[in-house]
Amino acid sequence: MDKRDRFNFSDAQQDMIAAAMILTRLPVPFSHATMPDTMPNTARSYWCFPLIGVVVAVLPVLLGVMMVSANLPLLGVAALMLGGIALLTGGLHHDGLADLADSLGGRDPAHRLMIMRDSSIGSFGTLALIIVVILDVAAIAALGNQNLTMMASAMIAVAALSRSMMGLQRWLHPTPDKKGLAAMTGRPSAIIMLIGMAIGLLMGLLFLPFHAAVSAMAIGLIVTGLLGRFMMRWIGGVNGDGLGATQQLSEAAMLMTLAVVLTPAQA
Repeated sequence: MDKRDRFNFSDAQQDMIAAAMILTRLPVPFSHATMPDTMPNTARSYWCFPLIGVVVAVLPVLLGVMMVSANLPLLGVAALMLGGIALLTGGLHHDGLADLADSLGGRDPAHRLMIMRDSSIGSFGTLALIIVVILDVAAIAALGNQNLTMMASAMIAVAALSRSMMGLQRWLHPTPDKKGLAAMTGRPSAIIMLIGMAIGLLMGLLFLPFHAAVSAMAIGLIVTGLLGRFMMRWIGGVNGDGLGATQQLSEAAMLMTLAVVLTPAQA
């Protein structure tokens, strides 16, 4: 393992800046003073992806709770919260999901990769985004109907947990070629991946009951594993679009799971 990929607390600020540059549209204090290297060590930054998830979720979620408390319709507010998070991330993960869905019309790996690199969104991509957003909104509304604090906690926890799955996915599988964001950011070491997973679980345990956090983590692992295996067969690896799809699909699955495990069964 390259020494630059080893975890070091003194490098935490640089890693957070690198992760924010990759995952968000937030202004970051990039300079040669804070980043002495020519390029940030993006492979090492995977450990703090879950923390970036918390950062982008907190403000939209808190504003959403305030809006619901002011009697705005819960379904509409759920959509606005998701939109706020997407705005802070630049819709990066949504774009990955849409590109992956569009590749379903490809005839072979090379053609599928070409489709995924096309900036336009086709019918498959549009449908995938609609379905996933509906799943998210439905789960958030179900949680909010029970308890607004529960809803907020679930959204923040899932934002962290789903992004920890990106590091796991990138560690498990190679990229199909040397092009694209995933190849450029590099592959995290095992220790970086495990730290990221541990932080994701810690955020889950901080915001959710134990059984709910474990359930969300478990379904996230299943979705990540299945998607990774599919992409290996589909295009020969997991690219940046695959990482974005990992986040979006695991997030939807986690929210739906939490809507079940945190909602009392009807008599």
